[in-house]
Amino acid sequence: MATQGTYFLNGTVWASGVAGSATIIYTDAGLTTPAANGWYKSGIVYRQATGSTGALGASASCTSCGTAFTLGYGSTAFVACCSGTTATFYLDTTSFTTATSVWTTPLMATKATNQFYSFSSQSRNKVSDSSFTAATACVTCYPAIGLSFSSADAATACCAGTAGTYYMNQTTFAASTILYTDGSGSTTASNGFYSYDAGSGGTVVNRPVTGGSGVLGTQANCAACATSISLCFGSSTDDVCCTGCATLGTVVGSGISNFNGVCSATPVSTTYYFNNTGTYPVAGDSVFTNSGGTVALGAGYYKINTAATNESWMKITGTNGYIAEVQDC
Repeated sequence: MATQGTYFLNGTVWASGVAGSATIIYTDAGLTTPAANGWYKSGIVYRQATGSTGALGASASCTSCGTAFTLGYGSTAFVACCSGTTATFYLDTTSFTTATSVWTTPLMATKATNQFYSFSSQSRNKVSDSSFTAATACVTCYPAIGLSFSSADAATACCAGTAGTYYMNQTTFAASTILYTDGSGSTTASNGFYSYDAGSGGTVVNRPVTGGSGVLGTQANCAACATSISLCFGSSTDDVCCTGCATLGTVVGSGISNFNGVCSATPVSTTYYFNNTGTYPVAGDSVFTNSGGTVALGAGYYKINTAATNESWMKITGTNGYIAEVQDC
């Protein structure tokens, strides 16, 4: 942020190119301490000091400053209006609808990328540096949510449903009344049951969709999911602990997450242990946080490394580290 201060010149005129023009700027009246490198302005005339010697470059006049706007932006009008991705840009008017272009700097020296921009429920397309289309109303934005689906019943949706991304007509699953399969809200979700797991050990809930129009029914808590577990069986403690079964496999994963954030979860640096002889854990395995297999991994979503260039996620349900589902990110 620019600050006001007192400086001293070796000439009588601030602007360059005339009789008495200053060539060096100092911080003291004795002209012994050069001012720091940077830009200095008097009125609308600015000059740059460089070289750590206070040497002043040629002067120039400030042009008009743009008006700062926080704009949404993206490759389409829908993305600009609904993705929530915003940044500060500068317009040459105080109104989004009348601006002639978009800039990234206050002095409007650098044009912004050619793409769609949105502000106050309106969008415009910057086609080129000289073409900024007229404003049009943004479409309705439908928030995305990760849900598990089953056409059969709530229990299946809660414990072994097919994970997918859906879109709501409100900001929360509980408050929404219609569910969609696309972000523009043009296609309603199929009849069936949908469960939502907020992660971090919270309650998993489910709601039915009926009537063929995406209408959501009453929300209910999911019942506890049945847990299968692979166990080592033997005739004695010596047998099961020391000689009877193979060592647990290992996989590197992230901390607990929810469905919407699992593929972007970082870091993926924690070693987990699973009771399968395969290279990577699969649905039906159990996962533990210790090599002895006595501390089950908590319920939730975890990102895991399943190959050098492939990342997946696993859904843990119940209290025994049971893997309900494994999918690629």
